[in-house]
Amino acid sequence: MVILMVAAPAVAGIAFGLNVQRGGDAGQFNPGVGGPDDVQISTEKPVVFQGEEDINFLGEDGTPIDAAQLTGVSGDAEGIPLEEPIPQDQERGQYTLTGSGDAAGVVVQTPRVTELEVMNERGVDVEGSTVQEDETLLVRAEWNFQQAEDLELVIRDSRGDEITGEVLADSGALSEQQVSALTGPYAQNTDLVTNPGQRGTGTGIVYLQGLGQLEDSNFNVSPTNATEGNATEGNATEAIVTSLDATYWALDVSGVDVSELSITVEGWDNLDFGPASQSSSLSVQTEDDVNLDLQDEAVTRGENVRYEVRGSTAGATHYVVIEDSEFRNEQVTADVFRDVQDVVDKGTFDTNNDSEADFAWAQIEIDEDTGIGVGQIDTSFLDDASVSIDLFQADRSLEDIAANLGNTEDDQTLDVDQGDLTFDNPPGIYVAGSDVDVSGTAALGVDDVVLYARDQGDWELLDINEDGTLDAGDTLSVDSTGEWDRDDVVLSEASDIFSIPGRYRIGVVEAQDVISNGEIQTTLSTSDFSSATSSQTSLVVQEPGLDEARTFQAINAQIATEDGTVDVIGTAPGLDSVIAVMIDSRGRVATERITVDEDDTFDEDDIPLTTMDGRELNEGEIRAFVIGLGRDGVAGDGVLPGQPDAELSSLENYVQGFGTGLTQEQVVARINDETTNEVASDDLSIEETFRYTDGATSIESVGPAGNVEQGEVQDVSVGDQMVVAGLTNRKPDDNSISVEVIDGPSANEFETNSTDEWGLDGRWTASLATDGVEPGTYTVEVDDGDNTDTVQVEILPADDGGNETPTDDNETTTEAEETTTEAEETTTELNETTTEANASAMATGETPARSGMSAFVVLGLAPAMLVFALVRRRQSR
Repeated sequence: MVILMVAAPAVAGIAFGLNVQRGGDAGQFNPGVGGPDDVQISTEKPVVFQGEEDINFLGEDGTPIDAAQLTGVSGDAEGIPLEEPIPQDQERGQYTLTGSGDAAGVVVQTPRVTELEVMNERGVDVEGSTVQEDETLLVRAEWNFQQAEDLELVIRDSRGDEITGEVLADSGALSEQQVSALTGPYAQNTDLVTNPGQRGTGTGIVYLQGLGQLEDSNFNVSPTNATEGNATEGNATEAIVTSLDATYWALDVSGVDVSELSITVEGWDNLDFGPASQSSSLSVQTEDDVNLDLQDEAVTRGENVRYEVRGSTAGATHYVVIEDSEFRNEQVTADVFRDVQDVVDKGTFDTNNDSEADFAWAQIEIDEDTGIGVGQIDTSFLDDASVSIDLFQADRSLEDIAANLGNTEDDQTLDVDQGDLTFDNPPGIYVAGSDVDVSGTAALGVDDVVLYARDQGDWELLDINEDGTLDAGDTLSVDSTGEWDRDDVVLSEASDIFSIPGRYRIGVVEAQDVISNGEIQTTLSTSDFSSATSSQTSLVVQEPGLDEARTFQAINAQIATEDGTVDVIGTAPGLDSVIAVMIDSRGRVATERITVDEDDTFDEDDIPLTTMDGRELNEGEIRAFVIGLGRDGVAGDGVLPGQPDAELSSLENYVQGFGTGLTQEQVVARINDETTNEVASDDLSIEETFRYTDGATSIESVGPAGNVEQGEVQDVSVGDQMVVAGLTNRKPDDNSISVEVIDGPSANEFETNSTDEWGLDGRWTASLATDGVEPGTYTVEVDDGDNTDTVQVEILPADDGGNETPTDDNETTTEAEETTTEAEETTTELNETTTEANASAMATGETPARSGMSAFVVLGLAPAMLVFALVRRRQSR
């Protein structure tokens, strides 16, 4: 496109039309509106650009040539002729007359606007950001096609209307920082920034900057003989051409009512496509629009709150201030402002020189990319109230702010609520003397807590670390998950309030609320406790105790001498340990100290029934005790004969030290006198008795499964499961009981069975299968490894009616019972045998040996019974 300059509004002292040399001496070219368009090929290969039009190519002799005579040399351009106009997608590279790299030609490159900046009066790049409407802006652009086309500036408002001429400003409006940012010819002559509009045919008015807008008469330079740029007298000097690295426009938007600006720089003629064009946008705000925004209106103390300073100009600094009355206990600290994002400094300020800070401040710099300033407030340091946060005008000093704290640019109110504290442990009941875990949760921002106890008066600080002093060591830290805890605390030692049974209160308070002059308050009034971030719960304190359930695990109330040990289990809330004491009939003593677990239970296996010197206790009745010390932690009145103290270990030594010659009753009396029977003693004791005797295991019952009668040995039919039950005094953990058939018609057909499961009653059971065995009398033996017992059992044929169930018509066949009463007749179905001599009547559940009926009685009754049975059968048919 050829644009003829019709009019050129002038600026004093400036003339337009500087030509540059592109190629050889004949290659005169004006990048602006009008002027020559010659490019002379040479071995130095001048640069032309994709998309350029209307270039007059000249040969080395200065005569015109066709662009098609130039052929690509290498790469993607190799062998491709150069077109004119040069297409936007012409392959880049060298094009020469001969296709050889040494020949005269040109280089094709891509035109690019390489940088676009918009600087505010502070010299800060606010491209893409926010500016104030009364600011002068400096647009700066760099491009790589300076000798091909000047750059055009286009400004559009939010409606898309072009307003470039209305917002262009004179160079005199530039700030000192903007002037110092100018480079090249514009630094030498700032008036060049003032841009006149140029009108060309078909273009309207265009606002250009570049080499085509310069003239050597504008600069104080001398002619040279430089080979590049044709720097001879009357034309642009090499100094002008080589020093131009960027171009500038000044803008003033105060006279237009816009909220958004679109800024575009691009080649004014053909080079206005793709990377040869670059745009940006700006938000324009009035000074009254500078404001402070809070992310939240209400928070729980301890949370971090984001704040933003909006509507200011990039690079400006503002102070955000919080006064002393907004802080907890009026303890002003700069830590209320977090050192994040756009916070460049923070601190406190003493307005009246009384050595106490009157407000905390944070200095915020408006970010040049976002146009806002961002910071955060740590509400941990603020009072639980409506807190005022103040924003002050840009560039005010702290001294100026301190002199008039009421003259703010903006302010916001933040409602800060107390954070919650909760108790998880103890659960509500505490046994004096026991150690428990104390734990709970705290709201975000609570760093430390302390615990207090209350009876009826003030709250008293707990010595939670049990070091005997009340100080900062009694604080508990809150971890990152919001939990606080301390394991194994003896609350009755941490506070004497919890050493006496009763109902009390236990409370947790945020440590920050109870620190005065760097010290934690050891007492709090109820109002002070309530006004602090706190929580409380009821705690019932109980006496230590011993569970009176069966403690000594005697089997059938006995301990077998073959086992020689006893297990002791139980519960002892509030106690750390107990001792077991066992006294035989001759006054000899065996003892064992037992630790109580965290769940208040104790469990000690295999305590030997031997004295300290290894003598076994005497057989017979054993009186056994479990003894625990009460809340005071000492036996009896705190004095034990011959012992340095009255702790549990000393009590054990005292008991073990009894000499010979004392009876069982005397030993028991001495122990009770020094413990539970002592005046005002709170000691605890459980007494039980068991027999220490020889081991024994016996058979008590035998019968078919599901029909075993206690204490009876019953007949079992072939195919039925035979259940054998009995009694033992052996410990199941250390022993097993085996049951086997040792004699009988087919004793070897029985498998041996065993069991090691029975309870404290000593009752055990085992079963044997009778499948496939021959009927007859068998001997069953039980063996516990040291003791045996046997019994004889009758196994009946499988079709014997002894264990049949009633038929559907309720007709019942029973074996003859040995009775001759007239009141009750019993019909007995006889087992068929091969001879009358072997016919016999069996009483249910009895063998002949146990029936008491003599053989001759049975034989005498047999014929009559057989006839009766036959008659019954005929009648039933």
